This record gives sequence, C-alpha cells and structure tokens, in this order.
Amino acid sequence: MNKKRINLNNKISNVLIVGSWAKEQITIENIKRNKQIKVYAYLDTKNPGILSLVDGYRIGNLKDIENIKDFCEKESIDLVLITTASPLQAGLVDLLEESDLYVFGPRQSCARLESDKAFARELVHEIAPEVIPKYSVFKNTEQAIDYAEELNWQVAVKPIGLTDGLGVKVYGDQLKNANEIKNYISQIYENQISGHSQIIIEEKLQGEEFTVQALVYGEHLISTPAVQDFKKLLPGDRGPNTASMGSYSGTGHLLPFMQEEDYQKAVDVMKKTVIALQRETGYFVSGFLYGQFMLTAQGIKLIEYNFRPGDPEWMNTLRTLKNNLVEVIIDLFNEKEQELQFTPHTTLCKYIVPPDYPRMANQFLNVKIDKNILENNKTDIYYSSGLDSFAQLRVGDERGIALLTDSPSLEQSDEQIEKAMTGITGDFYYRQDIGNPGIVKRKVRKCQAWREGITIREAKEDEFLQVYDLISQSPPLEKYFQHFYRIMLRYFSSTCLVAEYQKKLVGWQMGFISQNDHNTYFLWQIGIHPDLQGRGLGGLLLEATEKKAYESSCSRIEVTVDPENLASEKLFLKNGYFNVSQRIGNTIIVNQREAVRDYYSPGRHFMVYEKRIK
Repeated sequence: MNKKRINLNNKISNVLIVGSWAKEQITIENIKRNKQIKVYAYLDTKNPGILSLVDGYRIGNLKDIENIKDFCEKESIDLVLITTASPLQAGLVDLLEESDLYVFGPRQSCARLESDKAFARELVHEIAPEVIPKYSVFKNTEQAIDYAEELNWQVAVKPIGLTDGLGVKVYGDQLKNANEIKNYISQIYENQISGHSQIIIEEKLQGEEFTVQALVYGEHLISTPAVQDFKKLLPGDRGPNTASMGSYSGTGHLLPFMQEEDYQKAVDVMKKTVIALQRETGYFVSGFLYGQFMLTAQGIKLIEYNFRPGDPEWMNTLRTLKNNLVEVIIDLFNEKEQELQFTPHTTLCKYIVPPDYPRMANQFLNVKIDKNILENNKTDIYYSSGLDSFAQLRVGDERGIALLTDSPSLEQSDEQIEKAMTGITGDFYYRQDIGNPGIVKRKVRKCQAWREGITIREAKEDEFLQVYDLISQSPPLEKYFQHFYRIMLRYFSSTCLVAEYQKKLVGWQMGFISQNDHNTYFLWQIGIHPDLQGRGLGGLLLEATEKKAYESSCSRIEVTVDPENLASEKLFLKNGYFNVSQRIGNTIIVNQREAVRDYYSPGRHFMVYEKRIK
C-alpha cells in the first residue's frame, strides 16, 4: 500500500475541487481563507456560488476522468479533493495517482464502500456484526419477495448502487403495502435501477439517524461533530425521500439525543471499517468518509457509508470549523493529525426547493433573494443548482438553495433562519420544522425512553387483561368490560399500541380506521400509568399513533376529549390538534371550553379535536 507524502517545504498553490453543489461551495470558501492558495473547480453545471469564488473552472461530465486529468495538467494542480461520488466510481483517483498527482479520495476499489451497498454490508458484518440489521442480497425477484414476506414486509428495499439518495424505499414510508414492495423489487430488476439488478432486502429500523464524517488517511481518522439530516419532504418526517431538506448540529460533537458512547461507537466502527477495507482491497485509503448511523432501542446501527462529504451535513461541519481544510489534509499526508477546532455554536441548514420536488426533476427555481435580510440574520446561501443557457436557475437532479446559519443555541439559529426566509420571494417550498426546538426535545425523550428500556409496539390480543388492569389504574381513562378489550385487540390490534417497561404495560393507545371515511383514524383512548406520567411518554405514544395512521394512508386523526380532562387536552394541543367541535354539531361551553352538546348521550358533552397529517 503506497502512501503519498507532501514535503511542507513544497508549497501547495493550486487546489482542484471536483464536484458541483453546495458542499463544494462551502469547501472552497474554507480553503480560500488562505490567500496563498488558488482554488479551481471541475463541475457539471454552472453553480453560481462556486463560480463566484474560484480562480478557474471547467464544466464537464463528472465521469469523464480523462477530461479532469487534462484540466489538472492545464492549471498545474498540486492537490485534488474529490467530494462527489461518480468520479470516484469511475476511477479518477487511480488515474491521477498514476500521473503522480496528489489526491484526497479513495481508489475505485475502495470507493465500492459507497457504490456497492452489498459489498459494504458484507465488509462491516465481518468486523462489527452488531451494527448491521438483518439483511440479504438477491439476484432473483422471487427470492427477494419471499425474504421480504419472511420479515413480515417490515423492510427497506435497496438497489445496491448509487442513486443520489433516492433509491432506498421503506415500508410505511414510500411503500404502503406488500404489493408496492413486490412492485418496487420487480422495478429494480427490470430497470436495473442504480445500474445493477441486485437488490438488498433488510429489516426496517426504527430510530434516530445521525451522521459522523471524518477525514481518513490510512489508519488516521479525524472525526467531526455529529449532524442530523432530514431526508423526508414533509414536516414530521413524512412523505417521499429527498436528497435532503436540511440538517442541524449541536454546540459540541454530540446531538441533543446522543450520549458520548453513541458517538464513540460510530467512530470505532468507522476506524475498523477503514482497516478492513485496506486489507480487503490491498490499497491505502484516503478521503472524506461519511457514516450514517441510527440510534435504536437495540443500539447503534449502520445505515450506509459514503466516501465523500454529505450534503447538507458537510455545510454544518464547515460552518464552525476554524482550521483550513487543505492544511489539515497536508498534515495527514505527513502522518500528523491536526486537532480540529470548532466554534461552540449550533448550526442549522434548510433547503428551499421547487414546489414539485422531488416528484419532478430538472425544474426551475424562480426566486428573488434580498441578501441584506439574510446578512442581517447571519444566514448565508449555498447552491445545489446551476444556471442554464438562459441564466435561469435549474435544480437538475439536485434540490435548490441551502440557507445556513449558526448561533449559540438551536432556538436562536431557528429564529435567524426563519427571519432570513422573509428575504426570499418566489415559488418554493421548505421544511419549517427542521431544527425546531420542540421537535428536538421530543427526539431526546424518545431516545431516553429507549435507554430506560421503554418500548412502544403494536398490542397483542392475549394482552387484553393487562390492558384492562392498566386502564383500571389510570384514571380518568374510561374503563370498559374485559371482553371489550379482547374484541378490540382481536380485530384492531394493528391500530392499537402499548408502551412496555420491564415486561409490564405502562401505556395504552386504542384506535381504528373509519370504515365510513378511510382517510380518518379515530383515536379512542390514550393513557399512561400514573407512575410514568410527566416523562413525555404520552407524547411519544401519540407520535407513534400518528406514524401508524400515516402508514395506513390516513390524512387526519380525530379524537374526542372530555372538557374536564385538562391533561388530555393539553397533550393534544401541544402536538398540533385543533378543536373542531363547531364543525361537528351544536356546541355548549363546559369548563370554559367549547364541546359538542350531548355528543355521546344526553348530558355527555365532548370536545372533538383533529389533526391533519398529510
């Protein structure tokens, strides 16, 4: 395994960045702090943010590695940083190193860690099997479908190759039922999505994702703070997958819901992976390693690796990085690990995208930006889009424009970026809830519940007596006959949930999908054992209920609330429910609240609340 050394006496003057989007723009910004370094870009679109920064550029196909090599020779490039996947898969590093150029990025065989999900899964399974979910790789449609059925359809379906973050589909999110799973498996084979007909079927994971990125050089690995990415299009992590709608980071190297051991476990797995990859391929490894993990009730799980920085997570990282990236890399080439210094701020990124994204590709993003308003709110813009021949901004297969800010607290960062949004006019969409402090607090409560051994799952028919006992101990929940709960759990267990702690039921939610309006999920009862009240478990149970309703293709949840049950009303109001009693029938004021008169029987006045979830 050959190593490259850069003599510090030989000054690095010309650096080439290979890539086209926002993560490249902020990388160039970081490097340009050193006025002695000229930065060039090879990209496949006229990104206005990049073009305004560089000393020279060439537009070309990112897979045309000979053209990239020619550009390096023309501009006397000293160091090449590859921050996008397709040239790595095409063998750019191999070609440039054969020409004796300094390159920070993995050789083609090592880049398989990103470009071949089956290879990555098998490699990591050998050195850290505990972080890999149940999975299998198939070349046969029927066998893949049989395995998905064996996992009760609770699966993620993955093409093995590169899909720009849009190829993975998960039951309950993009795939609503067994038929949709079967159809997508068939599509991957027939259309060779990602350029391959192989497919991975793995168990669906439930948890909180986080990303750790690192600079790698042989066995040297310098990790950066954890970042959380939001891939779903709609608030509440619903809707189709996107390349990303935004991300945030904390004031240190952890996210609010993480503990030190979570971060260290992820870094340890990444280090082991690099060692195993070098042993497997026989090549020395360098580059930007991106590890996406999930914190679950069963511990840390690996979602995927990329061998280039993440977009948008790399923007969060570089926003507060004080070091010059090139200087850090030069030190690595000389077997020195420079300690990274970060401003102790939170960071927040939100993408604005065309209204029909991601359903339609190659759209215009027609917006006007008041840069003074952004500047007054300490917010900058980065482009994942390019100018066409008419100087119109097109997103191509990417997204649009990222807004990025930082501050001492997430609340302040959210306030800054929301005020900055008022400086943008035009036709666009963005996710307002990314970085919302209330959402983050709920993530913290969820992870704390897992650490304490509390799990939320579907109820079972044979638990009807335990449910009855729980309700008996949890006033003011209305208690029905024991056989009622047996009937409910025999025929509606898939829409009823329980919270379990130390093998005892401590939470209960009962509901069903309306047979008169299949868009409506009626939430009948929700309650927590008195010993565990006040710990946010009710909110977590409600969140799981909303997810269950969404997975069942419902667009609204309806619930009735006793006007005297203030705790229940508070739970629903806090989670975005609205009193719609006026719309349902004649109303009456009870306990200073508007309720439907005689809703259940004469004298039994109840409030009707609803929440739209689509």
